[in-house]
Amino acid sequence: MWSLTDGPLGALGETGSVLCRCASGSKVRFVRWALQATARSGRDTLVVALHIHLAPVALPLMARGARLALYLHGIEAWRRPSLLERAALRRAWVLMANSHHTAARFMAANPGHESRRVRICHPTVPVESTSRTSRGPAGAPFALIVGRMAAEERYKGHDLLLELWPTVVAEFPEARLLVVGDGDDRARLESKAAALGMRESVPFLGRMSDEALADLYHACSFFVMPSTGEGFGLVFLEAMRAGKACIGGVGAAEEIIEDGVTGLVVDPDRADHVLGAVLRLFREPETRAGMGRAGAARIAREFTEARFRRSIRMALGLEGGPGSSSVERPTPSADATSGAPGHRSG
Repeated sequence: MWSLTDGPLGALGETGSVLCRCASGSKVRFVRWALQATARSGRDTLVVALHIHLAPVALPLMARGARLALYLHGIEAWRRPSLLERAALRRAWVLMANSHHTAARFMAANPGHESRRVRICHPTVPVESTSRTSRGPAGAPFALIVGRMAAEERYKGHDLLLELWPTVVAEFPEARLLVVGDGDDRARLESKAAALGMRESVPFLGRMSDEALADLYHACSFFVMPSTGEGFGLVFLEAMRAGKACIGGVGAAEEIIEDGVTGLVVDPDRADHVLGAVLRLFREPETRAGMGRAGAARIAREFTEARFRRSIRMALGLEGGPGSSSVERPTPSADATSGAPGHRSG
């Protein structure tokens, strides 16, 4: 397992028979590993790239007969790829995606791949190891949004929620929107909240530990992220795992949220639609509680680690099932699998 972005061992390290190598952001080191592995590569080598930008690293290995399985995550696969990325895409043996939405957007942005099958492997989140009671902020109800705040990724809905929150507070004076995450756009968003008079109603909490974030999921009234650019949205699964109703935008979120059952699917381009959903969940505690229970049940039923593992193995032809007969069964080598950790909500 090769990670481009993790520091020394990072959150990885050696686990059982999997050796994890972390490049600390060094592309030179990452490419050097691929070149060194080329001499050991052949038809028994399977390279799994977990990001389209990493796919070109597999080119020298594929020149020796290795096969590439590429996993498409979201917005980075909806754009025209670079020359080297296109070369890797053309030679990829298997294409996988985290959602039907990602697969459709990838096809629309990459003419010429329409005849290729993209196997859908919905990600999941692990089951919480211990039972948990709410240990987040007590008192007034609050909504929660979790996500990176980057100037190049202003699609998650932070601006829209800030603009709507004065109207929310007009009906529910104590209602707050807690914002978790960081990025180069955070300062601008905090200034915007202050200019709207929402400094107290919309606190920015920055990065949080997994434990502290889990407490917030359990303590919040509901989760809201009216994003227009999610490829999937692990944060919705995290909120549903905690038994919380979710508000998400049309697109990939529709593959997670059952509208009217586990939450509400809204059109982010319609501010009134988003506002109506937020106000409804503040007004109807029994409704949001029922949606939260339904969401937790859906996670336990539909988004399990066992199901994700099986979908990946089927895509790679390592397990029998629909579609597996159409691919040659590979025997991957343990030291030539490359990839990098995914990003929350990406």
